Amino acid sequence: MRVETFGPYQLELSARQFIHNGGWAAFAAVRKLDDGAQAAVHVLPYQQVADHTVFATEAAAIAAARGVVVAMIAPQAV
Repeated sequence: MRVETFGPYQLELSARQFIHNGGWAAFAAVRKLDDGAQAAVHVLPYQQVADHTVFATEAAAIAAARGVVVAMIAPQAV
């Protein structure tokens, strides 16, 4: 799992390999970090973010997951 900070958000990006074909699926979770809060606010619970898409490599799946969540939160982060 790769964790990174994007503005006020924490992105958790990962990939899972399919047993039947060896391809990879993209997964992500997003939490909004709030100064002074007891816990981060879940913006997107951990889930598959590119349905029906099989990636050739783990790195490609993680890159796709990052692209999906950044596109989702970018208008709010500006």
